Amino acid sequence: MQLKEMVSSQQVLRLINDTSLNNIIVIHISVILILVVVYYKTVNWRKTSLANRIPGPDGFFLWGMLPVLLGGPEKLLMNIYNISRKYENSLYKSWIFDRLYIFLNKPEDVEAVLTNPDLFKKSKEYDVINESIMGDGIFTTKIYPEWKKNRKLVAAGFKFSILKSFVPTFYEEAKFLSQLLYEKREINSNECEISRAIGMATMEMIGRTALGVKFNAQKNAKHVFVENLQVIQKVWEYRVTHPWFLNNSLFQLSSFKRKHDISQSKIYNFTEDLIQKKNTELKNNTNSQGEHNEECIGLKSKSLIETLLENEHQMPLKQIRDEIITIMIGGQDTTAMANACSIFMLAHHQDVQNKVLEELLTIFSSGDPDRQPTFEDLQKMDYLERVIKETLRLFSILPLFSRNVDKEVVIGGYLIPAGSTFVIFTALLHLNANIYPEPEKFNPDNFLPEACHSRQPYSFITFSAGYRNCIGIKYAMLQMKTVISTLVRSYRLRPSDKCAKPENLRLTFGTTLKFVDGCYVKIEART
Repeated sequence: MQLKEMVSSQQVLRLINDTSLNNIIVIHISVILILVVVYYKTVNWRKTSLANRIPGPDGFFLWGMLPVLLGGPEKLLMNIYNISRKYENSLYKSWIFDRLYIFLNKPEDVEAVLTNPDLFKKSKEYDVINESIMGDGIFTTKIYPEWKKNRKLVAAGFKFSILKSFVPTFYEEAKFLSQLLYEKREINSNECEISRAIGMATMEMIGRTALGVKFNAQKNAKHVFVENLQVIQKVWEYRVTHPWFLNNSLFQLSSFKRKHDISQSKIYNFTEDLIQKKNTELKNNTNSQGEHNEECIGLKSKSLIETLLENEHQMPLKQIRDEIITIMIGGQDTTAMANACSIFMLAHHQDVQNKVLEELLTIFSSGDPDRQPTFEDLQKMDYLERVIKETLRLFSILPLFSRNVDKEVVIGGYLIPAGSTFVIFTALLHLNANIYPEPEKFNPDNFLPEACHSRQPYSFITFSAGYRNCIGIKYAMLQMKTVISTLVRSYRLRPSDKCAKPENLRLTFGTTLKFVDGCYVKIEART
């Protein structure tokens, strides 16, 4: 009995001691947090003082919108959208740790930011891809004179004559994609998951037009560039949706760092070896044939890498590497997602699909109806272009982009403090009922010429706008028109039983918009 009482007493004493220790730890942590808050408020007094005048959700200085991020990437965009709707008549602020974010809701404010040369620099979040494999390419570079010079050189690879020469490549791969999707569908139900196959077809097209090489991605995704790019993108997604890993010191300790570095090395080695080989080929051709002229170049499809190497005296090989990787990544994710979403929406809107088919039958009424489209054919696909733009309005492929505020600036009637970040959330514009009547309805007539002219130009910014708008807009539209028109000419697209309504489609945010569990439609051969 005495032994039991002694044991019991010892346990009580230990519990008291443990409780006291826990209380001391909690008190110490609380004191540290208070000191951190006081420190940041003191150091950032000007920022916090100005921020207090800007509307925004209640939130602790070091907490703010962090719970929204912790909700996961699938809920992230909807959570931001729901918060933003409360402030649709004004810009608003939100804190994530000590970083102040200013969300823009009005197209006039978006224009003021994207056309301001003092707001040229992209935000800290872009360092993830800048320090990874995109380096100082035109998408991430922070130095305006360098960006301007390099963008001009890259733009030479998207000239009219060169874009026109890409059409046969687009069609060849689109036709192969068409056959592949039909073969992989479920025979009994005609169900088909289209996003992966479209992604591989897009990678092949960009590989052939940007690098001048065949990945054979549609037949086999095990190409070194394709495989390792997928690894890199998963790392980016993880870092962006887990913002503490934006800190390089913490990222160094994560298991993702080693995977990233291995894939980074392989992509660099592949791209640099290819640049050297292409450079040697070009010099040998020049030596044996003399100076080649524009007329001769136009006879064959000239890759972007060849265009850049012809200006090697203005752009060093490392910069060419960064620009090539930038174009490969920038074009693959966005156009692949846009193609898949467009096909999905056509399947769910038979009336719109019928109008697209009617337009195509008119364009291909003479000669072989199954022939390859010409550049002129693609230019005539006005209704299909409206369908693509309306799809991009409802599915913002690049949902968020941002700019650094290096010095105080007045936007939307508020003095924005230096050290903050402007965030442009495209859904706030694209789903604004004051801009687009019945904004959630799929209506390609939103992009009739008269409708576009009646809107503020920055009401539709799926390709960004201003100084750093997408350099490949025309390339992307040609490619998307080729792919979608090829599929619609061959197949009737219908809704899948696995995703009966558009609102059932699950999407997530991972640097760009992505499908959670694929994108399904039914594919039926046209008779």
